[in-house]
Amino acid sequence: MKNPPVTRQTHGFTLIELLAVIGIIAVMMSVAAVGIQNIDRGQATISGVTQVEALMEEARNLAVGRGTKARLCIHADPGETDRYLRFAVVAFEEIVRNESGEEVNRRWKVPSRGTFLPNGVLFHPSFSQDAASRVQGLGNYGDRDVAITFPGEGSRNPNYFYWEFNSEGLCVRDGEADPGAAFVLCRGVITPGTTDPRVIGNDVAGFIVWRNGRTSSIRDTTFVTRG
Repeated sequence: MKNPPVTRQTHGFTLIELLAVIGIIAVMMSVAAVGIQNIDRGQATISGVTQVEALMEEARNLAVGRGTKARLCIHADPGETDRYLRFAVVAFEEIVRNESGEEVNRRWKVPSRGTFLPNGVLFHPSFSQDAASRVQGLGNYGDRDVAITFPGEGSRNPNYFYWEFNSEGLCVRDGEADPGAAFVLCRGVITPGTTDPRVIGNDVAGFIVWRNGRTSSIRDTTFVTRG
């Protein structure tokens, strides 16, 4: 007599098991979302560095091409909160000559509409000064000046920081002994009553502008932020 065939019973997931799996998936998606946001924010800072390096090169090329001085300027007037430490312009000193070719005047001219850094990304004045001070023989950016009229609605002459290039393309200011400078930006916010941004998540990046106007990245962030 043959034995009856054995039938296998299949069991589905219980409600508790399904809820547990759904909970795990939700947690993993939340962690992934936070990671993506942090990557995006870090990418904004890196994009800002790339953007400013290109503006530096534009200023240097203007100085050499026109045989004059040129500047990259960062807005430094707290009264204009939408532009403060995040709006940049490139300007050159135009040489005005008479019919005989003699120089009769000089005036700063801005050939473009200016550029905003990515949202949430700001120039950090103190970090830039500190980074420059740690490189022997390196100069600093120019302190506040009002010689240049910024473009835009209600344009005027706000305070700004600047990096200046001479007609030979060298990053050096008149009267400054040491050439070059540093430029550091961060992801941060402006707190009322302060001049430096409050950094969010230690998200900082920057570069050195050498005497010849070329740049190199600051890869060690502790070099920038340590006291």
